[in-house]
Amino acid sequence: MRLDEKDFHNDVVRLDLLEESDRARLAASGAVQAMWDWLPVMPTGTNFHAYFDFMLAMKQQGSIIPFSITRQSDGAFAGVIAYLDVSRTHRRVGIGYVWHPPEMRGTVVPVATQMAMIGRAFGARMRRIEFPIAAANERAIRALERLGARNEGVLRRYMRLADGSWADLAVLSLVDAEIRAAIDLLKDRVAEMQMA
Repeated sequence: MRLDEKDFHNDVVRLDLLEESDRARLAASGAVQAMWDWLPVMPTGTNFHAYFDFMLAMKQQGSIIPFSITRQSDGAFAGVIAYLDVSRTHRRVGIGYVWHPPEMRGTVVPVATQMAMIGRAFGARMRRIEFPIAAANERAIRALERLGARNEGVLRRYMRLADGSWADLAVLSLVDAEIRAAIDLLKDRVAEMQMA
């Protein structure tokens, strides 16, 4: 299995490789405002189109694999997510650039999205999955820790954000058997949430 294979879905979400055709859909979403909370400054500019162009360029180079997320039940745009810093040699990958519309947070959509991403990384024989998160995002850090990810520490003043502020970066990870355990836990959560 490859990280960028097509036909990437489960009962809840479908993940499609981010394409130029997604520009308008993403531009019209709340993700544009959220960019200022979590995206770093780039030398090419700090506007939506510069970021979108950057994502497509990095995808072309193979350093990130970005996806748009669609909710299966009604075809609604459900956000974006990406594999980062892919190292097939060392069998490690990051998962980041995650954004879901506010009305989908706390639903089965984010859980099913993580299940899909972690499951595919495991299927692609990754042995380490990293989650780089702004240290101020305590809610996301707690959610990953409940999943079994280990908090490896904080990289201080790691990056300048689009709004000009500096952010510390927390690094969490799942390795080896922790990955399989996280997948099982996510499957259980998805099943419980779908029955509720």
